[in-house]
Amino acid sequence: MLALLKAASIDYGQSIDMVTHDPIAASYADRILFLADGRLVEDQERSSAEEISRIVLGMEQRA
Repeated sequence: MLALLKAASIDYGQSIDMVTHDPIAASYADRILFLADGRLVEDQERSSAEEISRIVLGMEQRA
């Protein structure tokens, strides 16, 4: 499914908004917005699943 969404974005110029807690799914995105308590706390360009997990763990430790 993620490959299909990525192909639609690339081949047809589609913008896709996806909400997920899965760092692997988020790693397919060109831009990743991190929200905490309804507020934007981080804005990243494409990142690896490991980097996304690191950011999320850091957010949890600050909470």
